[in-house]
Amino acid sequence: MKNWLIAIVVSLFISGCSTLQVQVGYDPKYDFKSNTNFSVVYAKKSDNRDFSRSIVGKVLEEYIVQKGYTRVDKSNADFYFTVHLDVQTKSQVETNYESMSIRPRYYYGYLNDPMVRDVNRSYFPYERDMRVSTTTYEYDEGKLIIEVFDVKKQEIVWQGIAKDEISAEYTQEEMSNYINKVIVKLFKDFPSK
Repeated sequence: MKNWLIAIVVSLFISGCSTLQVQVGYDPKYDFKSNTNFSVVYAKKSDNRDFSRSIVGKVLEEYIVQKGYTRVDKSNADFYFTVHLDVQTKSQVETNYESMSIRPRYYYGYLNDPMVRDVNRSYFPYERDMRVSTTTYEYDEGKLIIEVFDVKKQEIVWQGIAKDEISAEYTQEEMSNYINKVIVKLFKDFPSK
């Protein structure tokens, strides 16, 4: 039963309750169509052996090839796609104010005071009970940064950043589908060849 519940929650998370945030910046004067050859590189040499970065790199390569660019060796590339991945544990605090009930309010002599006879008496006889609860929870936030680096000009000409709350319950297929969704969202306006 517990596994069934986890599967439902994960599928809801993947299907649309995502907190995915995407930011894209680029040089508007840069002509992407003048370059055709690309290579995916990593911030550190050991990163290409990292499983998550490897999946991101493969999905990225497939998507950019579909856009009409040619994947080549690093030495023959016109521009590089640099992949950075980061996971940080963050915390969030939520405060909830809940109205529990309405209860009678007792006054001693206040409403019998001749100076207060004009007061709307329907307001005074009841008051609300309030309960305040504060909850703190921790979650992992994943950040994917992809930069397009022009080899000839030696400058970054495009950058995309995707941030999202991540779950450890992804299966291999779900992870691959999710990364594909992130890449598509990041590169939806990237110029086709």
